[in-house]
Amino acid sequence: MSSTTVLRELQRELESKANDLSKLQKDIAKNHQVRKKYTIQLGENELVLKELDLLRDDANVFKLIGPVLVKQDLAEANANVRKRIDYISAELKRLDSALQDLEEKQNSKRDAILKLQQRSQSLQAGKAKA
Repeated sequence: MSSTTVLRELQRELESKANDLSKLQKDIAKNHQVRKKYTIQLGENELVLKELDLLRDDANVFKLIGPVLVKQDLAEANANVRKRIDYISAELKRLDSALQDLEEKQNSKRDAILKLQQRSQSLQAGKAKA
């Protein structure tokens, strides 16, 4: 194969890997966005739990369902908030592991792109000398 054909192939492969890297970066940004949302929800729910812990056992607790406030048992409200906190914490852990995986893929793509660029440059330098 001629060096021009090899260079074209390298260029195509480089573009493909660059597109893959771009997709990975978008996925990482999306992961950060979702993680931020869950972190905010976790903080809000922990605040609600602290507020519920301050209440006496005979206090009235209401839950907003649509446009209506519905009376709810304090123990039930406490249990619901704790379940929500557990769920959000589990989602954050899942997002962390997914983010770690995405970042590893991103690093390997970057390495592959760098190697392709170096190979392309060395071929071009060899072609220029010839």
